[in-house]
Amino acid sequence: MKKNFRIIIICVIAVVILGGIAAALLLTAPEKEEETASADEETSRLMYDKNPSDISEITIENEHGTYRILRVGEGDDIKWSIEGISGLPISSESLGNVIENAATLTAQKTVVEEPDDISIYGLDAPSAKVTTVFTDSAGTKNTLILGNEVPDGINRYFMLEGDDTVYTARKSDMQYFLNDKYDLVNKVIYKAKTAADENDTTDYTRINKMTISRKDLDYDVVIEYDVRQDDESIMTGNSTQYVMTSPAFRDLNPETSSEITSGIFGFTATDLGILNPTEEDAVKCGLADPAAVVKTEINGGDTLNFYIGDVCYDEDGSKLGRYVIADGINVIYVIDEASLPWLDFEPIRIVTTMFTGNYVFDLESMDIKAENADMHFTMTGSSDKDFEVKLDGSVVDKDKFKSFYQFILRAPSDDFCFEETDAEPAVTITIKTKAGGGDVVEFIPWENRKSLVKLNGEVAYTCATAYVDRLVKNIDLYKNGEDIVINW
Repeated sequence: MKKNFRIIIICVIAVVILGGIAAALLLTAPEKEEETASADEETSRLMYDKNPSDISEITIENEHGTYRILRVGEGDDIKWSIEGISGLPISSESLGNVIENAATLTAQKTVVEEPDDISIYGLDAPSAKVTTVFTDSAGTKNTLILGNEVPDGINRYFMLEGDDTVYTARKSDMQYFLNDKYDLVNKVIYKAKTAADENDTTDYTRINKMTISRKDLDYDVVIEYDVRQDDESIMTGNSTQYVMTSPAFRDLNPETSSEITSGIFGFTATDLGILNPTEEDAVKCGLADPAAVVKTEINGGDTLNFYIGDVCYDEDGSKLGRYVIADGINVIYVIDEASLPWLDFEPIRIVTTMFTGNYVFDLESMDIKAENADMHFTMTGSSDKDFEVKLDGSVVDKDKFKSFYQFILRAPSDDFCFEETDAEPAVTITIKTKAGGGDVVEFIPWENRKSLVKLNGEVAYTCATAYVDRLVKNIDLYKNGEDIVINW
């Protein structure tokens, strides 16, 4: 208001400077604006404003039926019970919105007193009727009657029982009274705990262990927190805090694994499927023999175990998602498959492509044995300034060695494979680090232009034989002092 007044005064001064044209008319504008604003303020009216903790019960009648919300307990021990959906998880946010809006009511405008025809406002057949009983000294009982939406799209008509006046209220405040009681059932299956206070430093968004079992895999995928993260003396090539420990030990790729490890936090259903399901319901939804089971141990003590069942279709045969149920929650949910990455991810795609992730400056030695080579490298130094590489006792160009080692790090893993073999490897690379760690990688000829890869003595992967062939050729190139070829 004051801003408008200042703008008008500035305009008046400008007009006076130009010759004083219509100055008197301009000077009357603020008074009209003030009168309008004053009128608006008079029509906005606080009907009642009670403490939500003084509510003893709320009865809501709408097109979905009638239900009651009952207060249980006193003071800090107040809880709320909803008739007809006891034993189900309730959304504290949704329930809180109903209770808050039942405790206070503001009329935006007074429309008409003692109307001749309330059907004009949809109040003869109300959209909802909300009766709130309070435990204050006056024993207050208010019944709110909701009508149609106002054409402005912002407000809704209402009356109070015992008052013959039609008012409007914000539609956004009234919408909670129009919903089904089942809209109060929580669709959020899990969200991370919050810190109890500033002294609580627990990372509640960290997974300690996740086990994924699927009907289409003959092994479990196990993801665990990488405890090496907690040891400052250990250097790893892992840029995420998780590793895969089954079917093989491997660092996770943060770009491709994040939805697997973080998807449980804020895990939310698309819709409610079946409330208080029976064993027969579980069988019908494919949850007795689920397509996937995800069991998670979360830092701070929580666990989340859920089961992914059959596809859910609507009456027209359109896919709605998958049936999902979680331990401790008496609801079969429907969740869009896009929110269920555990169902069909390829395990090999969520790990790093490198068989070994040791930094070049951490290496102590590297041996390469092949039909065309028996090479022994030793390394000293911990940075580019003092890093030195020797091959069979003679100093070699460290930059060429880095390029050669980078090619070794780029060895591709195409898939997991657990075929046992006694065949001799085409190439064996043995890496030892200054900290006492290391890896042994063996490339073994197999079939279909694939090679088996043993990592630390266990067959776990397949690799393109084209890479192995190029590795053998690069060994010759390196020995002859020539540049290696990166592509294969």
